[in-house]
Amino acid sequence: MKRAELEVKQYPFLPQGLYKAKLSNGLTVHLLPKEDYHETYGVLTVSFGSLNQTFKLEGQKEFVTYPAGIAHFLEHKLFETADGMDILQEFSKLGVNANAYTGFSQTSYLFSTAEEVLPALELLQNFVGQTAFTEESVEKEKDIIAQEIEMYEDDPDSRLYNEILASLYPDSPLENDIAGSQVSIQDITVQFLEENFQAFYQPSQMHLFLVGSFDVEAVWQQIQELQAKKESSNLLVQGLPLPHHPVKSHGSIQMEVASPKLAIGIRGSGQLTEESIHRYRLSLSLFFSMLFGRMSSRYQRLYEEGKIDTSFSYHLEVKPDYHFFVMTMDTKEPIALSSRLRKAIRKFETDPDLTEDHLEMLKKKTYGDFIRSLNSLEFTASHFVQHLSDQENIFDLPEMLKTIDLVEVLEAGRQFLSNCDMTDFIIFPK
Repeated sequence: MKRAELEVKQYPFLPQGLYKAKLSNGLTVHLLPKEDYHETYGVLTVSFGSLNQTFKLEGQKEFVTYPAGIAHFLEHKLFETADGMDILQEFSKLGVNANAYTGFSQTSYLFSTAEEVLPALELLQNFVGQTAFTEESVEKEKDIIAQEIEMYEDDPDSRLYNEILASLYPDSPLENDIAGSQVSIQDITVQFLEENFQAFYQPSQMHLFLVGSFDVEAVWQQIQELQAKKESSNLLVQGLPLPHHPVKSHGSIQMEVASPKLAIGIRGSGQLTEESIHRYRLSLSLFFSMLFGRMSSRYQRLYEEGKIDTSFSYHLEVKPDYHFFVMTMDTKEPIALSSRLRKAIRKFETDPDLTEDHLEMLKKKTYGDFIRSLNSLEFTASHFVQHLSDQENIFDLPEMLKTIDLVEVLEAGRQFLSNCDMTDFIIFPK
């Protein structure tokens, strides 16, 4: 393997800089040393999530659709060794905490340790690169994941969020829970798991990020030595764009809840480029914070009127082929409040909170929150891998904040809302 070189990029708030390299097998590596910390946090991320249900490899004629939840299922099974042992026990023997999580477009495997950086890093790279599936273990795992799915289905907040996504993106992978359904996981087989592993678990589709107290040279040498044994398949994986069928206008169910729960979803349209996505996401985030954030007059008014409480929250997701904004809240008047908030969205141009002064306050708060967040290694790692691209990363946020103005923020809002679709979902008490 040709030796890759570490490049370092300097940031005013990162004294030792951010190191980056791409190995010849395709693995991308970022190293962020922080001398004043006693802990190290490592994340190995695969570009494979719940939305990657339908794909074909280069040279294949037909697309293949796999059962919903297969990415999450594969995440679970990788922790099992050929002799039936749990990899988590191997990390525990080192005194290392480890975990994993699956998202829409990524699966991440992570560890945190105060001392055993190199052994933990070696274990992480090795276990994610191999499989040990058996028919018996796969069938056993179905029962475990079925219980996990049942738990999510019984949780009102999880159910509310999943239902609003299903209303925004019906008949698409976003309609399904990341873990799949009780029915879909029954169709998962050893062969399906192997096919998905071979397609996506290639170094060229992986990213390794390390942040905390470690020796850069020692870590870098180990990564190169281990990765020299791991070649990547040259076959490209081709997926399908996320379908955008007409949204469901409204939905509701009854559950054992003390108060009604309301979710309002807004779906943007059109494709975004990787080059523009970071500024667009930041501009939209500021835009919706001006309209509905806790510093907005609307939030204060609704809170004082007793229409909402501290359960009110919102989430913005911006990816190249889909972007949506979701608000969730507990409220005694879900139907009336939904109408009120949707009306505010449609008439945002006249909103009194869309001012230069309000934007400047939010920019300062965003910058302060960002700098404080760097104190958490876990937060830094998870957000870094979540918003990684070849163009920019989360550490470019302060510079973007300096140059974003009200004109750009309002234009992002107009772009998002001009051809958007809106819907709501309500959970009523039984």
